[in-house]
Amino acid sequence: MFERLGIVTNIWAKEIENGARFDDLMVEFGANGFRDMEVREGDYLRNSEFGNLIQKLEAAMLDYTDAEFKALCDVVWDNTAVNDGFDTDKTKHPALFKEIADFARKAAGLTLSYAMSHPWLSAPSDSEADTQKIVIAKKLAYLLCPSRARLRLVDLDTEGKIDENVAIANLKRHASLLPEYPMIFAVENARQSATLTLKLAVTGGAKLTYDETNTYRADRTTLNPPEEFWGNVKMEDLTSVHFKQKTEAGVLSEVGDGYVNFKAIKQHLLSGKYTGDLLLENAPTIHSLVNALNSREYLLEC
Repeated sequence: MFERLGIVTNIWAKEIENGARFDDLMVEFGANGFRDMEVREGDYLRNSEFGNLIQKLEAAMLDYTDAEFKALCDVVWDNTAVNDGFDTDKTKHPALFKEIADFARKAAGLTLSYAMSHPWLSAPSDSEADTQKIVIAKKLAYLLCPSRARLRLVDLDTEGKIDENVAIANLKRHASLLPEYPMIFAVENARQSATLTLKLAVTGGAKLTYDETNTYRADRTTLNPPEEFWGNVKMEDLTSVHFKQKTEAGVLSEVGDGYVNFKAIKQHLLSGKYTGDLLLENAPTIHSLVNALNSREYLLEC
């Protein structure tokens, strides 16, 4: 199971801050067997060369209809186009799409998804701006992998009691946007319990990305007992499972002994015949590949 472990790209934050290139790290990790990668939004990404490409792309999206942009994404990732060269002169932004085609060649053989922080548990203060943000994110997710596009939202802002009707309405609205772009739409348990997040996701028409580490507080108490979650979840409602370890010191830079029982998670996934991806999300260091390789070895020995 863990031989197909992938990664969340925020584990590269320290290296990118020190000048490493996003695409070089992507190629290096892919060559070491980490084929599934979730591109996690954040300052580290926006400050990278790939983040600069994303920002130019977001501005250029306005010059294409939804159908035109989708067609360009499909052409960029078409096997023939990637191998023989994409005729960027047929676009309104030839230099930009040359950069995108170059990135696609480097990412060939990888499965990339997109994730961002978004307060989906709360009513938006500006519905139009909220809708536009999700539309842009969905287009980025589709561009990264048209054959298996996925957008994940994680709410790191909403605290206290949740208005479930509001959260469910948000998910239904978000899921309904850009229906012509085939996509997995998912949310992750963060500050709220996994059991509640699962309930809202299923009712709202979304999949769940599960991170058991987020269930644990610093003192090892839990937002919800993991057994409660595993007793309620159906494997078809999960799209991804994240792996990191936590102790009283916080999230670790390598998976090892701590609060999370990885062996138990593995048994739940195997018995349920889970088919989604498994993504490593260690605390960032300047040695992320070494940390990832050591973490994979630890998990393989579980």
